[in-house]
Amino acid sequence: MKITAELSLYPLKNNYEEYIFTFIESLRSYPSVDVVTHSVSTFVKGQRKDVFDAIEMAMASVSDVDTFSLVMKIINRDLPIENGFLIFE
Repeated sequence: MKITAELSLYPLKNNYEEYIFTFIESLRSYPSVDVVTHSVSTFVKGQRKDVFDAIEMAMASVSDVDTFSLVMKIINRDLPIENGFLIFE
């Protein structure tokens, strides 16, 4: 089953930007998912197992942060994230 996940990472630490960039770079390095970053969130799309594996790998890449919040929204559809928006008719 293909899914689309919207992720927002909030490292509770100074220099939080570097952790966000590390997290996104880790997601992008996972070969079986599509990753599109928008101004306040990142979308990951692919087979369910691949998306969750990519998220787990990305979380491990920022494991040296004492505390962070990762907000996820997941839908069981292949959304057109490449356009940055959905068209509702």
